[in-house]
Amino acid sequence: MLSPFEELEWVAEFLPEEGQSVVITRESGQLVCQAHAQVDLRDGIDDAELYGRLVQMNEQLVHQNVLPLWLAGAAVFWTTILVYGLFSVPVQHWYLAPGMGFLALSAAQCWSRGRRDNHFQRVIRPVLERTMMRHRLKPHALLGGISHHSELKTLHSELIHWMPERSLEF
Repeated sequence: MLSPFEELEWVAEFLPEEGQSVVITRESGQLVCQAHAQVDLRDGIDDAELYGRLVQMNEQLVHQNVLPLWLAGAAVFWTTILVYGLFSVPVQHWYLAPGMGFLALSAAQCWSRGRRDNHFQRVIRPVLERTMMRHRLKPHALLGGISHHSELKTLHSELIHWMPERSLEF
């Protein structure tokens, strides 16, 4: 049986390349070393420039929600003031305010979805297609890479609904 120091020297012979790990197990009293490649969760997004572009595209999509939400909030506020003030609706009918809020939020959500879809089709899709061609990425590999990043969830939800043309498949 080898001493611990001799076992470490034996293990040193099996050190892997950079970015890999060593898995050491003992089987029947013997040490077994295996190089283990680390799974990269950013598969398809290993380039810093590509990742930066994707973050920028995601933020553009997120900002498409701002105007509809602010306008819905302002509309609910002023409509509530008009209904309760001008029409002298008693406070006992408090349920009208949340009801108007739900209607306004539903309208804002539909409007927001349309704005995001329009922005994706007009601006982001052409840039994304050129970027994918330049980096030689398949659409599904990019979608898989983006799915591991919670900060790109808005872009991910748009990409799920996008069907790329056959010319993008390599």
